[in-house]
Amino acid sequence: MLLQDTSLRIGLPAAMPPRPMADRLADPAPTQAELCRADRTVRMVQALPNDGAVVIVHSPGAVILIREAIRELRGSEVAAQTRVVAAPTVADERRVSAGISLPVFRDHFVDEQREHARAVMQAWRL
Repeated sequence: MLLQDTSLRIGLPAAMPPRPMADRLADPAPTQAELCRADRTVRMVQALPNDGAVVIVHSPGAVILIREAIRELRGSEVAAQTRVVAAPTVADERRVSAGISLPVFRDHFVDEQREHARAVMQAWRL
């Protein structure tokens, strides 16, 4: 049986179910840095226009989390008008945002994740 070569798909919904509340109760309290990052994400979601936008996130796992945040903070109407896509690399982001007439928002964690990935690659090269 031959496997078909598939192209990279960006912005597909993650198949990551939310964790049950019983599992989350054992989590440690968030750090100040985590609270600051969450606040930046909330401000980005609040700044989304009502008539549609594209939100760039760092990984497919973050797609569903940002979609839920938009739905909770702005409502189902804004969530339906907003497209959340994963673009782990700059090339992916350029490909996604090329020719889009909607405003494009980037989650703050995109840059941090890319910087982390570059540092890991540098460490492996040494």
